[in-house]
Amino acid sequence: MENRAYALAAGLFTLLLGIGVVVAAFFFRGDVAETSDYLLVSHYPVSGLNSQAPVRYRGVTVGKVGSIRFDPLEPRTILIEITVQTGTPLTKGTYAKLGSQGVTGLSYVMLDDDGKTPEPLPSDDENPPRIDVRPSFFDTVTASGQDLLDNFNEVAKRVNVLLADENQKQLVSTLRNLDAASGKFAALAVAMQPTVKALPALANDTSIALKRADTLLANLNQRVDSFERAAKSAEQLGNSGATLSDAILIEALPRLNFLLEDLQRTSHGLDQLLYEINEQPHSFIFGRNPLPPGPGEPGFTAAQKGAR
Repeated sequence: MENRAYALAAGLFTLLLGIGVVVAAFFFRGDVAETSDYLLVSHYPVSGLNSQAPVRYRGVTVGKVGSIRFDPLEPRTILIEITVQTGTPLTKGTYAKLGSQGVTGLSYVMLDDDGKTPEPLPSDDENPPRIDVRPSFFDTVTASGQDLLDNFNEVAKRVNVLLADENQKQLVSTLRNLDAASGKFAALAVAMQPTVKALPALANDTSIALKRADTLLANLNQRVDSFERAAKSAEQLGNSGATLSDAILIEALPRLNFLLEDLQRTSHGLDQLLYEINEQPHSFIFGRNPLPPGPGEPGFTAAQKGAR
């Protein structure tokens, strides 16, 4: 009888404990929010990221990581499924990065938006939209550090080549030649001191010569000006001669021709006068004989007509 009572008590205690656990779970769980699934695509390592890691949008926790797997079509690509609260303002310009949680080494997902594509990103649980994962700060530093190490290794190799035995010998020889050349330059400087001291006097002589050259150039310029004036005068004289020749051709020659024609007419009249005086000398005193009468005039006769 006691055993049955003990079993009954134990069963009741277990039942009450289970009910208490369920009530506590519902109490601490609170309201269940609606969520949407998205798929992050990363071409970079996701060290420290685990399932159930928090997802934050601009510093606000909005979801968690569901699963992490490799893309079967592209083995170097990592696919990260995340669950985000419905209503989170994700756009087509939203991108993801990995952040570090203190010194634990664990990572979380940071969502951000550059504002270049403000169009909302639609949710689809059957075919979740994809969001690109950009390299984190540590990834950038790691890549830069690797490039820096590569460059340092390249510089070290070149320095080793530069400091090879043959190059060292050549460098030592070059330094010796430079030492010898510096000694020669010192001796040359000592030898040139008298010449340097004579430079002021030479400069004065050069200045005097330049002044004389300026005077000579001024005189030469005056001679050139005189020559130009003479050339202009000769040109004006030529122009005057050409004008005189034109005047002679245009005005004097026609008048000379008229004078010659007048002289020719006068000479012809003088010849005729001398001919008449020679034929009738008395005409010079008594005048010219009258002309015989013509037909129809008084005194006209047939004999005169026959004589004519």
